[in-house]
Amino acid sequence: MILRVALAAGALAAAPLQAIPGDWVNKVQPVATPAQPGAIALPVTLERANPAREGWAQQTPGQRLVYNVSQPQLLPWPSSLPPKAVAPAVLLIPGGGFQFLAMDNEGFDVARRLNKQGVRVFIVKYRTLPVADGFAGFKEAISRTFQKGEPVTADDRPYAVADTQAAIRMVHAHAREWHVDPTKIGILGFSAGAITALATAQANAADARPDFVGLIYGPTAAVDLPVKPPPLFAAIAADDRFFKNQDLGLIHGWRMAGSSVEFHLYSGGGHGFASQPHGTTSDAWFDQFALWLKDTGIVRAH
Repeated sequence: MILRVALAAGALAAAPLQAIPGDWVNKVQPVATPAQPGAIALPVTLERANPAREGWAQQTPGQRLVYNVSQPQLLPWPSSLPPKAVAPAVLLIPGGGFQFLAMDNEGFDVARRLNKQGVRVFIVKYRTLPVADGFAGFKEAISRTFQKGEPVTADDRPYAVADTQAAIRMVHAHAREWHVDPTKIGILGFSAGAITALATAQANAADARPDFVGLIYGPTAAVDLPVKPPPLFAAIAADDRFFKNQDLGLIHGWRMAGSSVEFHLYSGGGHGFASQPHGTTSDAWFDQFALWLKDTGIVRAH
């Protein structure tokens, strides 16, 4: 398997960020680090120094971001399933252009909804690009990217993928203890998290291969895929500001590889609709993902 997309994905993660209206940066404010009960440190398999302290900010009320993540973690979501019920696992991979993680919109808020779908939920808090220590350093970094249009030249994907693979291995290792079906451990990524999820599926590591993959407002262009990639759910809006100019070669390639594909191209919704209703058909993505989990047999229909 050839990772032909390696350099392209790095550029993709950088260039589209400049298309975001920069006025949102002015609204970002520091917030206290929230409680993260049960957080589990993930082993670091690809070392990188980052002396800055992890920090949290708020884009709008209820929309928190974390930056300068140097110690990856797995955050298990409290389950409403019977304690010993064996269930599939969904690992959420938030986005944020690799500069931060959108922990509410693409993490905690999605986890709350997924918890009711008969799965055990985990959030992958992967490492982000190092920025200067403190909130002022973070705001200056995102100002350069989003307001001044300076490209992010570093490709942070290898670290995000390494941390996601470590998370998959962690859930496999504790599957019996955590009452997870070891044959049904999948990943669901958003934006940069979708880039990460795709690259994780491409890597096809024997001990860290996801059993199913979800890509929400992620890339759609053709890439090299492993033989028989796992079942795919993909959703994107036609007016997505990052990926609207890409073709749908990824979807075609996945089908031609002989794997199951569910694809939704919504007429509107923009980018970032994970937990934010837009009054567009993209608001239906979660219900359709939940139905797909049952239709594919990942989750047992009751």
